[in-house]
Amino acid sequence: MINSDDYTLADFVVSEEPELFAKARSFAEFHDDWVAKGTYIYRRLVLSPCSNVVSIRDARTRESRRMVMLSSNNYLGLNTRPEVMEAAISAIRKYGTSLCGAPHLNGTYDLVQELERQLADFEGREEAVVFTSGYQANVGAITGLMRPKDVVIIDKLCHASIIDGCRLAHCKMRAFEHNDMADLERILKSCESKFEGKLIVVDGVFSMDGDRAPLPEIVRLAKKYDVRVMVDEAHGIGVLGEKGRGTVEHFGLHDEVDLVMGTFSKTLGSTGGYIAGRHETINYIRHYARSYMFSASPTPAAVGAALKSLEVMRAEPGLRVRLWETINYFHRALTSRGFKVFPEQPESAIMVIVVGADMTSRSMSKDVHEAGVFVSSVIYPAVAKNESRIRISLTADHTREELDQALEVLTQVARSHGLLATSEG
Repeated sequence: MINSDDYTLADFVVSEEPELFAKARSFAEFHDDWVAKGTYIYRRLVLSPCSNVVSIRDARTRESRRMVMLSSNNYLGLNTRPEVMEAAISAIRKYGTSLCGAPHLNGTYDLVQELERQLADFEGREEAVVFTSGYQANVGAITGLMRPKDVVIIDKLCHASIIDGCRLAHCKMRAFEHNDMADLERILKSCESKFEGKLIVVDGVFSMDGDRAPLPEIVRLAKKYDVRVMVDEAHGIGVLGEKGRGTVEHFGLHDEVDLVMGTFSKTLGSTGGYIAGRHETINYIRHYARSYMFSASPTPAAVGAALKSLEVMRAEPGLRVRLWETINYFHRALTSRGFKVFPEQPESAIMVIVVGADMTSRSMSKDVHEAGVFVSSVIYPAVAKNESRIRISLTADHTREELDQALEVLTQVARSHGLLATSEG
């Protein structure tokens, strides 16, 4: 019988046995033991709307429990706004539950076109194209544009959808060390005469650690070496920038970045994604992105909710102010209690508590969960071995009482595992 403490997910990618499903059988033993030990906290069963507090079904007792949610991307709390939910319902009443096919052959809809117009206006771009998911948006933009003689240059911590887009495009891919501009320039120099089209793609906010890409320096180098730039703003939209347009706006680089990608599944309380840019580029992507051409359009409910969320976000900048008050409060409180927090100064709605040993993170996550706080444990292979962390994401809806409750739980659990001194100060 496999002892899950001795293994990680990386150990079951391949198997010594050649039979196709052999690795799945070995993984099943690992998974079952992990669950039995109570340290498996993935795919928890949520029974309520994803908000600042959620109800889950306890895996052991099978009973419902309320938990403070610190693992949601619902940054402005729009997921449960009555007008957003009503917009989703109204869209279903008018269009049914599905748009019933891909837009090229089955037709697009005025609701989708209106969302694309509003997104283009929000981004200050000539046009936007809506995809069924943010993942498909990244894959579609890269596969639609890049060819075998082209190269995409990415940060090593870019989202998996960017990496998969490069693989599916059959273009070359080069990765620079995370936020290392000297390494980026080294790669740009090496690519200067080897490839035709060249594109730098980075996350504006990196989803695992919450730090930002140094976009001003990236743009400077892109200009120097005549390279195009695309920024994934999935975790920046609604959080950064005077108008909530993300990292590009935060750094004042609107006219310097060629393509912007955004999602609906974070701030905009829905599902889907988009790419915004110049008209001819977006039109080309529409006709060459297979993840757009061969996928059904987003559901009417998703489009209606995203459209209304975008409207609310633009009309209520105070939501972003409240979110940043929450971010700063929680970050200061963690730091004052002795936690090693990254980034050292908050750069987004995401922050991490650095833990270290993978087994410590597994055990801590179990204890935090049992004490009524929902956090994400990030361990190998998502990060390097024994560089585990507890990932926290905050929303504008969190109350001080909820934050303080979570702080007390995190502090007590960290002390019991030797991560903090036994007494404050």
